[in-house]
Amino acid sequence: MELIASGIPGMDELIGGLPEGELIIVAGGPGTGKTMLSAGFIYWGAVKYGQRGVYVSLSEDRETFMRNMRAVGYDFEKLEERGLFKFLDLLTLMETGTAELLKLIISETTSFKAQRLVVDSLTAIAQGVSNPRELRVFLHSLLSRIMRELNCTAILIEEVPFGEKGIGHGFEEFVASAVIVLEKDMIDDKFMRRIRIEKLRGSPVTNNRACFTLRSGFEVFPPYRHQKIENPKSLRPPRDPPNRYSTGIEDLDLHLGGYPKGSTALLEIDPRITRDQYRIITWPHSAGFLQKGRPIITIPGMGSNLRDVNAFYEAYAVTEEQRRISRHFLAASSIGHNPPQNIIPYDPNEGADAFISKLEDAAESLLKECGKPPLITVSMDSMEFNYGDEGTLKIVARLSAWTRRNEGLSLLVDKLTFPEISKRLASIATIHLKLTRKHGCLLLYGVKPRTTLYAVKLETEEGYYQTRLIPII
Repeated sequence: MELIASGIPGMDELIGGLPEGELIIVAGGPGTGKTMLSAGFIYWGAVKYGQRGVYVSLSEDRETFMRNMRAVGYDFEKLEERGLFKFLDLLTLMETGTAELLKLIISETTSFKAQRLVVDSLTAIAQGVSNPRELRVFLHSLLSRIMRELNCTAILIEEVPFGEKGIGHGFEEFVASAVIVLEKDMIDDKFMRRIRIEKLRGSPVTNNRACFTLRSGFEVFPPYRHQKIENPKSLRPPRDPPNRYSTGIEDLDLHLGGYPKGSTALLEIDPRITRDQYRIITWPHSAGFLQKGRPIITIPGMGSNLRDVNAFYEAYAVTEEQRRISRHFLAASSIGHNPPQNIIPYDPNEGADAFISKLEDAAESLLKECGKPPLITVSMDSMEFNYGDEGTLKIVARLSAWTRRNEGLSLLVDKLTFPEISKRLASIATIHLKLTRKHGCLLLYGVKPRTTLYAVKLETEEGYYQTRLIPII
């Protein structure tokens, strides 16, 4: 079975495309995004591939449809002018019966030479018939007369009432070559949207669930895959918000407002998330500070070594001058003899007080040299493993006090290795963020202050690593 690209952002990366010239069911409850997905199929088919599309509406008029689409950036009026789109408002023909509706749909689709068709919705048609056999005839006629003869790919929208698990009338999902279900969900009281691929003939689907948003039209977030740039450029750091520090991520600054000077921020990490994944949040913080001539201190996680430090330098094209105002604490056992000047070896056996002394000395030295307090990023797993509960809390208390006194910034990165310590950290932190994962998609949200849920993406089109946050709405 041949597949065509849907054109919907993220969709084809998830499933590889949709069956060409076949029937596709898009089902879901009220407000789940069925119209937006289906409209996106028509819109992107025209914009990206020059394919004509017809949208048959049995639920809303043309003006309402166009207004709703303009709000998310779908300019269907322009597509009409180019002869790539036709809207059929058949709401007033509902009482004529399925035969007349089918005749008009076939006539308009054929004369327009449409390659994509949406019927919104089968649920509306079903309300006007008393015999389910009419719906079967409608579906089979649609298949044979439009899709098979014109090679036109059709989406049929179906409403799933609240509390129902089945789709429609029990036979259309067997006729269709693909069944896509849209659902609403919650994560820690945060609203989330999910797409579920119930059926897809001719194509194996490795991941049949994904998160999506309706923020700027329909966008799917397939499982996160790290993209590597061979020769990355340096990060273009966003401006600092007034009297605050930038997070290094423009979208996060927009939603969070940056970090208050003298604050301690906590980034809580789902244990399922890998180091490479959460670095797309933490590394821009450090890169942004360095780009503005501000120093940094990092205490990487367990098992880190010089390769990890150099990986950060290479990923964000950190210059020699910027490296000079960087300090990285690594366990002495991991670095051997004669480490670079910006590497500070420490021996956990010397205890928490000795570590605190080294950390404060490094921070004071950078403050004196640069005239600016450093960003201090601490991976809590290394502290917890090396110094236990009491030692770790002592280190964090002293670090927070130094940060507050010198109007610096501390970022605690916690993978929830020691839950009791994690609870204490949450009470200390001025800002509390959580990074989790659902269906392979990285999701970030604020606990303190409260924010909505954001999908995390890494973009590389500009030649440097840019972390983006897309609201799930």
